[in-house]
Amino acid sequence: MYYVNPSTYWIGGILAATLPAVQVVCSASETTLFRAPPGTTCAEYAGTYISDVLRRGYLVDPAATDVCGYCAFRDGTEYLTTLNLRPDQQWRDFGIFLLFVLSNWALVYFFIYTVRVRGWSFGLGFVARVLRRAAAGVAGLVRGIKGKREGVSKEENVA
Repeated sequence: MYYVNPSTYWIGGILAATLPAVQVVCSASETTLFRAPPGTTCAEYAGTYISDVLRRGYLVDPAATDVCGYCAFRDGTEYLTTLNLRPDQQWRDFGIFLLFVLSNWALVYFFIYTVRVRGWSFGLGFVARVLRRAAAGVAGLVRGIKGKREGVSKEENVA
């Protein structure tokens, strides 16, 4: 259902258009803290791993020798990858959303014309008749049961 929902493409297009230019600065509570081995800096210990393996994020203080801080995202583009979005998809997403809007607009006018002007029922007239008959049958049953109860209570009052 994710790919059928038009909101997916609307939000994806908006995020892909706005987030790539945003630089991420992590607060202290958003960083992952770890200790570098004695005698090494954070960059010496984890720099290659972050740049070659993780390929996203940054060390808060690469020259630190005790407690190292890692921020998971360097910019908005790295965050978009966690949402399965790419900045080059913004116009594709906008186009898909626009097609959804235009097709809904066309369907509204099509059904207004065919039902109100042409008088087509698309088979729903049969369904409406069946529902009316069923409702009338239920109403008749209720009236019958109610009438029997009222008849019994009148007989009890007479006696």
